[in-house]
Amino acid sequence: MKKIELFEKEYNFLNKEQKEAVDKIYGQIMVVAGPGTGKTQIIGLRTANIILKTGVNPENILITTFTDAGVIAIRKRLTKFLGHEAYKVGVSTIHSFSQDVIKTFPEKFIEQKTGTAIDTVDALEILKKILDDLIEKKEIQELTSDYDKYYYLRTIESKISVLKNEGTSPETFKIAIDKQQIDYEEELSQIKPTLKKYETTKQKQEKHIKKLEELRKIFIEYKKYLNDRELYDFNDMINFVLEKFKEDEELKNYYAEKYQFIMIDEFQDTNNAQNQIIDLILSVNQENPNIMVVGDDDQSIYRFQGANIENMLSFSSKYPETDIVVLEKNYRSNQHILDLASNLISNNNERLTNKISSINKKLISSGPLKEKNNNVLFFRAITEIEEQAFILEEIKKLISSGEELNEIAIIVRNNREVDTWGKLLLQNGIEIESKHKTNILNSNYVKFILNLLKIIDCPFCEEEKIINIFRNSINQINNVDIFKINRELYKINYSKKHKIKFIEYLNEIETKKESFSEEHNLIDLEKILDLKNKIIDYRGKIAEIGLKDFLGFMIKDLKIIEFVEKNGDFDDVQDIYTLFNKIKEFIENNKYLNIEKLLEKIDLFEKYNLSIPRQILKENKSGVQVLTAHSSKGLEYNSVFVPGLYSGNWEGKKVRDLLKLPIYISGSALQSGEFEQIEEDRRLFFVAVTRARKNLFLSYPSSSGAKILLQSVFIEEINDSFKELEQRFDENSFEKIVENDIKNNLIKNGDLELEYIEDFLETYRLSASDLNVFLENPMKFLEKVVYKYPFEDNKNTIFGKVYHRTLELFYLKYKKEGTIPEKSYLTATFKYLIEKEVLNPEEFENLTEKGIKGLEGYYDLYSKTSEIPLDLEYSFRRKNIFFENIPITGIIDKIEKTTQKSQVSDSEQFGQFSLFRENVKLIDYKTGRSKSIGEIKGIDKSGNKKEGIGEGNYFRQLLFYKLLCEMDYETNSKYEVCALAIDFVEGRDGNYKYVEVDFSDEDFSNFKQLIKDSWEKISNMDYWREVLEKAKEE
Repeated sequence: MKKIELFEKEYNFLNKEQKEAVDKIYGQIMVVAGPGTGKTQIIGLRTANIILKTGVNPENILITTFTDAGVIAIRKRLTKFLGHEAYKVGVSTIHSFSQDVIKTFPEKFIEQKTGTAIDTVDALEILKKILDDLIEKKEIQELTSDYDKYYYLRTIESKISVLKNEGTSPETFKIAIDKQQIDYEEELSQIKPTLKKYETTKQKQEKHIKKLEELRKIFIEYKKYLNDRELYDFNDMINFVLEKFKEDEELKNYYAEKYQFIMIDEFQDTNNAQNQIIDLILSVNQENPNIMVVGDDDQSIYRFQGANIENMLSFSSKYPETDIVVLEKNYRSNQHILDLASNLISNNNERLTNKISSINKKLISSGPLKEKNNNVLFFRAITEIEEQAFILEEIKKLISSGEELNEIAIIVRNNREVDTWGKLLLQNGIEIESKHKTNILNSNYVKFILNLLKIIDCPFCEEEKIINIFRNSINQINNVDIFKINRELYKINYSKKHKIKFIEYLNEIETKKESFSEEHNLIDLEKILDLKNKIIDYRGKIAEIGLKDFLGFMIKDLKIIEFVEKNGDFDDVQDIYTLFNKIKEFIENNKYLNIEKLLEKIDLFEKYNLSIPRQILKENKSGVQVLTAHSSKGLEYNSVFVPGLYSGNWEGKKVRDLLKLPIYISGSALQSGEFEQIEEDRRLFFVAVTRARKNLFLSYPSSSGAKILLQSVFIEEINDSFKELEQRFDENSFEKIVENDIKNNLIKNGDLELEYIEDFLETYRLSASDLNVFLENPMKFLEKVVYKYPFEDNKNTIFGKVYHRTLELFYLKYKKEGTIPEKSYLTATFKYLIEKEVLNPEEFENLTEKGIKGLEGYYDLYSKTSEIPLDLEYSFRRKNIFFENIPITGIIDKIEKTTQKSQVSDSEQFGQFSLFRENVKLIDYKTGRSKSIGEIKGIDKSGNKKEGIGEGNYFRQLLFYKLLCEMDYETNSKYEVCALAIDFVEGRDGNYKYVEVDFSDEDFSNFKQLIKDSWEKISNMDYWREVLEKAKEE
């Protein structure tokens, strides 16, 4: 069939609105194309129509889109109508277009041609250097912190990226700051100067302006640094072309003449810098530029990348003669799905329908599914497991009915959920295709390699990592041997000031290996010593053959790939492959890169939550699709599941902006207020539900563990658009449906390791700190408490220990002499104790200065009001104390008299003898940042318990100490614990906070139940078997 005949055939299938868009060749046109309305077909046919009707060459047409996938889709459609001529049409992302400009005119971009591209981590490293310099010059005060010099580093990098996306130079940034200042002055003039609000508003405004000015200073230095060293980042490619177009009329005119017709796809997702490039090309033909933009304001979901919904809202203002075509007919979904989507998105205010009265975006099902019955289902699960059971059951039904796996999709809010659902399906024998770009830094095999490199770089630096290296299953070393060696080292180090390192101890053992092995009944000592010697020798090997070649040598020498292929899966091989390619890339960009700098670079990826995506060597396109809503854009499936529809997941997340840019830079769409955020979240949910053709399944769990979950507000907005399913599972049945066969895929732990844990627990006593470690992470409890990694102080633990000891000696002197000691005694004691610690000169100087300053402030504040304590550092370690057959122990920093009465009911176990007990307060010292009562108790402002690592740790410690006093006959016979307090003794920010911590009968009862529940697990070997198996799986 001839091209013109094919064009006419396809053209005749178009509806009225689609034909209108294709027929409009000259001038400006904005096509509002909702989901499933055929925008790619329109772009393809309009391109063919332009060539047929005008005789223009294909190379005179430019089409830009947002993603590489979009480029491929458009190119395929063009090929259908134009054949090989389609490849002459300029189809690219705006970034690729900029690269083409630079390649075409290298003489105009000499610096860029010889420059080196940098990634986000490189940018962060550069910004750190700039911050160091500016802080030293005292030119930065607001964008830093006394406790973390680089607290704002990630924010600075992000804001500079936004400025570049918006095509903002330091000069235009200064204009925006000045305008912001004028706005602030106007705002302040509306407040009476006598009101307190006036001063607080003024201070807030001044602080914000200072931050913006400092950001501008850093921006200038960053641009200068890159320019001086011929470096550029991702955003610079577009800005190089933008700046050149502004100053070089010849270049701009060339592209204006070349591209006589321009089309922009996914217009709602473009940013200001990208639009400026197109505007400059069009400005040459000011009278009547030929441009078509295609987009959907309801699908603008890339605000975090600088996308601005204002693009669509302002296009018709920029070009008053614009023809607006709205595509209402949807050829993808049934009407029930479209009605749900329309009901949902109508809750947004920032929509074209609310700005331009003539626009109606009500979608009408017009494809083969328009008559299909309502199959939009909602399931309100009791628990997460029940939600999983529901989705698994429905997927199995679809498969049984003959549905292709790749026509089924689970669309979720974040990457973490992609992993969760992907694993669940695989465990239940359902093949998947995950669109999630897995971060290889989460791979245990990659972690092993990187930790091994850290140990090679410094064999005596990180004891915990060293022991984990030896314990790793890759080395196939008996773990109990490691524990036994570790236990002996712990005994040796317990009372030593200069601790022996693990590697040093292995060197000692090597001189007597036969006798040591026999004495301790070791199985794999030879393997242990062989690995130790390799680690020591590897550093010399790097110097001999270089870092890049060494990596390959090490992998081969340790047979890592052989082990992974046997015990892992293909993804694990891909992760290692990706790591090596990434390191190779690092080395190619910096031939002087050594192992230390390499590891520093990797640390920045982890510190700032940056990923190194897995390089996919193979894909399974025939599996159930598991992907995020962002990744689902432009895709469609017969059946779509959208789980996890609870508040705080799909909407309601708080987005804290440490530094807001002026409205003149970022526009309303880039502000992070709650109103704008929920509209962005709603658009994202809209994208997810409109991927479905036939079936849409929505669900949410009412609880997650002990946490109650509230359904998303979006469910309320569409509650007339779905059928809610009845509960179908009872407590016993739904767990059976989730066929969790993880255990079948694991390397089983031997009984020797469990026996080691069991032996340890025979003489173990639970402490408050150990309880908190267990609650945070049971595996950490094994490592820190059971396996007892060699004790290794860092400067923070040294500081806290010396500070506590100083206060103990100070109050002991007070108690002994009856008068408060002089301030000089306090500071002299600290100096004496800190000099005993092993610190480098810089650490010693910093800690001494911080300690003296803190103690002097503490003395000035409390010396005249301090009471003589009843007891100091009261230890229960010498006693055998039990709470309901649970052995417990601990040390209380200070016990004082109090006039307060008991906050909980008396145990009455001492009868009238209790009348002779002293009412006391238990006080725990804390160095570091002071905390509010809410932070101490782990509750929010509404009194609700907060979830998360470390929440409520301090409160549990205090209640633990109260329990110890009650269970100990000696303390309970003389003391009645009536009050608890945390004394923040360091005085950071000059704040020596003393927090009285109230507690109730219910608090204490719940805490005691928590101890019983925790001990039931700690003392259960089946529980530890599961923990170990899970750790090996991860």
